This record gives sequence, structure tokens and C-alpha cells, in this order.
Amino acid sequence: MGWLTVLILVLGAGWLAQIAGTYFQMEHYRKVLGSIQERGGEGYVGVGNSKARFGKGVILILVSGEDGVIREALRMRGMTVFARFQDAGEFVGMRLEELRDEDRQEPYDEATLLAARRAVEQIDQIKQERAEAAVG
Repeated sequence: MGWLTVLILVLGAGWLAQIAGTYFQMEHYRKVLGSIQERGGEGYVGVGNSKARFGKGVILILVSGEDGVIREALRMRGMTVFARFQDAGEFVGMRLEELRDEDRQEPYDEATLLAARRAVEQIDQIKQERAEAAVG
């Protein structure tokens, strides 16, 4: 077997491993969101993300009550398919308005703040759609 064949086989094996890793990460994502939905309750769920070209990307799930206070927060941060959701308790108890502030920098990194703002935007959109459906 020539070196080119070995190289192609190694690249192919790496590609297949990446596909498998992505599948299992997506299953984890579905399981986490499914468990949030099963618990139910009143409120809203927003998911925000921040992709990094180089460095750690972030996916943040925020669960807020009708009062706009965050009840649960989960964050997945990493560069590989091995990243998993972990509790982001520092968000619990915050009001959504606090995360809308574009000038806010502390105490979170830029990627986490961007993901939080996107999750809040999604929650706002869901609130608006529910309000319009109730009226119409």
C-alpha cells in the first residue's frame, strides 16, 4: 500500500469519527432539551449560540419564567464534539433585561454574552408570537 492510500484511509477514518462524534453530541443536545420540555411548567426556553472560528464555541440554554427571571441555565462550551452541557448557575436569578444590555461585559466572556443575548432574543420572539396568537 502506498503512502497516498494510507493517508486517504487515515483521513477517511478521521472523518467517520467526526461524524459519529457529532451524532452523539446532537443526541445529548436533544436529550437535554427534551428533559427541559418534560418538566414543563410555565415560562420560556431560549437557545443561543456563539460560534468561534478558532477557540471555544458556546451554546446556552436559558429557561425563564413568565416574570422574566431565569430559572435554569445550561452551557455547552468547547472546541470538540466531546463538549457537554453543564450547569451555568451564575445566570439563575438574573432578569432577562440584564442580558439585553449591549454594553455589559462582565463577568462573562464575549462568546457567552453573545449566546445569552441570542437566547434572550429567542425568548422575546416566542413571547411575542404567543401574545399575537392570544389576541388573534
